Amino acid sequence: MSMGVGKYEMDELRLVVGTMVILSVATALLVVMPYLLLKDTKPPAKLAPYTDTQLIGRQSYIANGCVYCHSQQPRDIAQAPDALRGWGRASVAADYAYDTPHLLGTMRTGPDLLNIGARQPSRDWHLGHLYAPRAYTPGSIMPPYPYLFEVREGEARAGEVVVNLDEDGHEAPKAEHQGLVAHNSGYVEDYLPVFDERRRDLIGVIEVYRQPEALFIAIREGQRRIWLGAAGGGLFLFTVLVWFVLRTERALKLQQQRLVEAETLAIVGELSAAVAHSIRNPLVSIRTSAELQREITGDEGGVNSEIMRNVDRIEHLVRTLLTYAGDPTERQASADMGDVLREAWRRFEPELRAHGKQPSLDLAADLGQVAADPVVLAQVFNSLLANAVEATRPGDSVALSAQRQGTQLRVELSDSGAGIAPAQLQNIFKPFFTTKPRGMGLGLPLARRIVLRLGGQIQIDSRAGRGTVVRLQLPLITPG
Repeated sequence: MSMGVGKYEMDELRLVVGTMVILSVATALLVVMPYLLLKDTKPPAKLAPYTDTQLIGRQSYIANGCVYCHSQQPRDIAQAPDALRGWGRASVAADYAYDTPHLLGTMRTGPDLLNIGARQPSRDWHLGHLYAPRAYTPGSIMPPYPYLFEVREGEARAGEVVVNLDEDGHEAPKAEHQGLVAHNSGYVEDYLPVFDERRRDLIGVIEVYRQPEALFIAIREGQRRIWLGAAGGGLFLFTVLVWFVLRTERALKLQQQRLVEAETLAIVGELSAAVAHSIRNPLVSIRTSAELQREITGDEGGVNSEIMRNVDRIEHLVRTLLTYAGDPTERQASADMGDVLREAWRRFEPELRAHGKQPSLDLAADLGQVAADPVVLAQVFNSLLANAVEATRPGDSVALSAQRQGTQLRVELSDSGAGIAPAQLQNIFKPFFTTKPRGMGLGLPLARRIVLRLGGQIQIDSRAGRGTVVRLQLPLITPG
């Protein structure tokens, strides 16, 4: 236990010693060495010690926080290359020879006092600026100091300084300004220095007043245009940003739909492989047996024929699954659209007429060719025509038309059947969505997938009880 206490005491001793060493080194670098370097610094020429009045002002300068925003730089104005404006060299250590404590290294976020003093030589301006800074410099962050003033009417007492302000807190106009222009009208006041014959000493200043109305009008017009331009630019940027956000949102939604479809395709692919492997071989045996039995019995419309039709239907479903799982456009081929549409129509027209429906075909003479496998395109139109057959009743009409428009083929399939309810219409292209008792919900999704991959478009308009119109647009193969 005593060894443990001794170890902790040693750690504390090391901590205290290390702290003292760091503090000593910091004091030597930051205090002692600067003192040794600056203790014999001579003040620059013409820099005199503070007077009693200046010392009072300096204390007020420090007490009111002016030191936090303005650098004092108490050098003579003659040291500056431009004596009228106070521009010149940066302050040096010698400038603070008479400061105790010195203000060397004060933060500067506002104008240098020597600079502003030369550019605004009016005593009333400086005192009025202390009273109401924003009345003299709009947007100024300097706080007002009204407690430094006493506002009253009557004559000033002995030793008091009178600050002439107007009703808005601005510096009152000079007497010579009264006859120049009306108050608050624009004018420019210039100061022309007058030097002696040797051009060394400044002996006076000439005030020149100008009233450049065209200049002030141009400035106001320029400000107006700047505001309009800024507002227009802001509105344009906002519009572009909104457009970009909406476009990005649509792209993200489309990408999300494609990802969902890709995931569905993966499931369908696995299901298709299992179905094809497990069902096709037994289907061949069942259909062959039913066909032989029909030939033996000679029963063309009996049970054996019904078995064969249902086997063919199952085979069609398996083929649809396999087509949907793979890429329906990966084969390089071309299809004559006239032949494809006529072949699909010949397959369904007898069934339409047998059920008392009114089929109508209107195809142009030359419909051109599409870069796709004819079997794939036949799958599209077979699905659409099968839906039209199931949605119509005796007496309803089914019409198929196609025409060529430039490099595009436009196909329209319409019927006057039951139509599709609005709630169902938005889901018709989703895989496995169906309203049919024996449907799989893959016909329209497969048709849409094929058309989009060929670079075309498909649109379905329908209203419950008023029929359905399907419009397709496919790009044609152009010569050359």
